[in-house]
Amino acid sequence: MADLIQGLDGPRTAQQELFSDLEDTTAVIGWSVAELTSMAAHGKSPAQAVALIKISALLKTQQEKIRRHADEVKAGRIVRGKAE
Repeated sequence: MADLIQGLDGPRTAQQELFSDLEDTTAVIGWSVAELTSMAAHGKSPAQAVALIKISALLKTQQEKIRRHADEVKAGRIVRGKAE
């Protein structure tokens, strides 16, 4: 992974890595929500469908929180410090 990062016009800053990690996380959560929603709609019992829809709603809420954090990182309001 480090080789890939350094091959993109130089190494990424800690801020860029944090933003990228948050972006990746929101994408995975979004995919999970879509899959769970699809599972709920196709062939599950009513109780299972309700549970999957609740899980999807919780994940969507978390996705929105992470998206806001990513926006704050991008705007420079959240700054990742250097590891000690």
